[in-house]
Amino acid sequence: MYGFNSKETHMSLRKEGFLAVVAVARADGLLRADESRGLLGAAKEVGLSEEQLSEVKAALETGLELESLDLTALSGSERALTYAFAMWLAKVDGIVNSDELATLRKLGTLLDLPEPKLKSAASAAFDITCLPGGNRPEKFEFSKLEARLVEKLPALMSQK
Repeated sequence: MYGFNSKETHMSLRKEGFLAVVAVARADGLLRADESRGLLGAAKEVGLSEEQLSEVKAALETGLELESLDLTALSGSERALTYAFAMWLAKVDGIVNSDELATLRKLGTLLDLPEPKLKSAASAAFDITCLPGGNRPEKFEFSKLEARLVEKLPALMSQK
């Protein structure tokens, strides 16, 4: 459908990106077990260390404030990937409530991405949701999201 090939791209998202996604995922006070498993699976897929995985898991359990994160070191591709992943996880249950929406807006501001890039990242997340299993967090294939972002935002995604 989109020509996804997980071997074509090198997946990369730092712990800070995953922690930002956790902040959005927990914004509504509800975090389903499958969402947590999907997020941890993606973190493992990109190769976070055991120590970093422990930090992500702790944040999933206790939550964290988005403003407590320093996202300035993230590259352009990591910023787009963080926003797209957060958007996908927020929408996966079919409802984005006002708390999630406010946190997504805050994330967009903190990532310092222009509105057209945010919309392209959100569009990539929607594309992945439409794939078979795309609405099931535990089946989420992080590599497909990154591959779709490379197609939608080639210049930004080449920034490593």
